[in-house]
Amino acid sequence: MVRPISYLQTDPRWKNHDYSAKGEKKTIGSAGCGPTAAAMAIATLKDKHVTPVTTAQWSMAHSYKALNQGTYYSYFVPQMSAYGIACKRLNTSNLYGKSSSAAHTEAQNALKNGDWVIACMGKGNWTSSGHFILLYGYENGYVYINDPASTKAARVKNTWALFARQVKYMWTVRVPDVYKNPGSSSSAVTPSTGSSSTDSSAIGSSNVVGYDRTQFIKDVQVSIGAKVDGIAGPETLAKTVTVSRRKNSRHTVVKPLQRYLSAQGYPVGNADGIAGPKFDAAVRAYQKAHGCIADGEITAGKNTWKSLLGLR
Repeated sequence: MVRPISYLQTDPRWKNHDYSAKGEKKTIGSAGCGPTAAAMAIATLKDKHVTPVTTAQWSMAHSYKALNQGTYYSYFVPQMSAYGIACKRLNTSNLYGKSSSAAHTEAQNALKNGDWVIACMGKGNWTSSGHFILLYGYENGYVYINDPASTKAARVKNTWALFARQVKYMWTVRVPDVYKNPGSSSSAVTPSTGSSSTDSSAIGSSNVVGYDRTQFIKDVQVSIGAKVDGIAGPETLAKTVTVSRRKNSRHTVVKPLQRYLSAQGYPVGNADGIAGPKFDAAVRAYQKAHGCIADGEITAGKNTWKSLLGLR
């Protein structure tokens, strides 16, 4: 089985980050189990720089945060699709209290095949009301789980029978075969906890191998709440924000900017999501080389953004 990276919604790095619908004040720590479950899958399969902050912002930007509740059930399929991950909702009627159904069978078969299952749980072992978890394995009648809210033994491994009685809704997440093949180097997914040093270094990694413009555009679109299709157009440009050492220096779009600048030969050091002196120098160098005003500011909708997005 392939265990995804483990994130906790209560991790100090993001537990106080906003996750609210209009008219409320919630945080990832209090209501972000859905985006946290999604982030674990995306960070493992597509982009290790994705965190619950990334997915929570995307959810809010696309109106998937439910007022005074958690995350709408309609969130997972489009969120995964934004990163090219196949995701399927298995049921639309509540299965709580039922031990068997076609959805149960499909979910168990998916786990046996090495795929993952996102589940919304009802009252019982995992929650007193509602809670999203990520299942990544099935073996000898037991399921293996990344729980966004807990690392307690009974919540990260328990019987299929108990899970089946308490689950309400399920989605399958397709894990590419390259991850399932023990002989493939790509299958070496290192498990980590949401607060481990391994996880922290992954988020701050400056690895930009293969980071092309299409992926950069997708990451920018996620960060600014635009339609995520990897194709820059008027909507994407219109939603860009001004970024510099003095303006929006910690906006989530800074990290993809850092990665892309480094990939283009303008090194910024670690992609830490903070626009500091190295970021400023890299932006100025890029601007000078591409005929833009070399002031270190990537101004919303203006020439530096147009150049980075391939619009000029």
